[in-house]
Amino acid sequence: RITDAVINNFPESLEIINLNSCQNISAFNINHLVNLKEINCGRSRITDAVINNFPESLEIINLNSCQNISAFNINRLVNLKEIHCGGSRITDAVINNFPESLKIIDISWCQNILAFNINHLVNLKKISCVESRITDAAINNFPKSLKIIDISSCQNISNINLKHLINLKEIECIKSSITDSAINNFPGSLEIINLNGCENISAFNINHLVNLKQIGSGGSPITDAAIN
Repeated sequence: RITDAVINNFPESLEIINLNSCQNISAFNINHLVNLKEINCGRSRITDAVINNFPESLEIINLNSCQNISAFNINRLVNLKEIHCGGSRITDAVINNFPESLKIIDISWCQNILAFNINHLVNLKKISCVESRITDAAINNFPKSLKIIDISSCQNISNINLKHLINLKEIECIKSSITDSAINNFPGSLEIINLNGCENISAFNINHLVNLKQIGSGGSPITDAAIN
């Protein structure tokens, strides 16, 4: 049952902290931990104010299933490489202020996101938005640096256009509401596509995907025309 007071006295030498599932923390300050590289606060009661005081040294943050966060600003964390906020109450405004240094983002199962813009994240390689409320507008502004996208079970998407994502290697669209027209605009760089369980597809044309190595479309109403 670790408390804020204990955390406030953590030594400056720390590089990794795991506070997963800690329910008695909410207002600690670790700004003095100038060597900290990774912190896991998943399923804790951490607040926006605490996150706003995270040290700039951080490279990996885990806030999965944190329900008391929504409006923090980590734009100043210029060394941050990964952030995991799956199942949290994170908002578009927070995502819009993510630092340019990020390479991996996980906002799966986030229900308070819709139309964020991360076009400024020029170093981003992977984003997971599984079963979130993400929209076409947000996806259409994804940065061209992306290599892996997971929009499985996303039901607010239909006519996304990913043609500008010239570095994209893999896209997961399992049980999403993606359409034929969206698939027709997939970039030629793609190597792996997963459309399993997609019910709004039938006659797409991916003849232009000359680098494609693997496609899954099990449980979808795909037709002979698409396969041909």
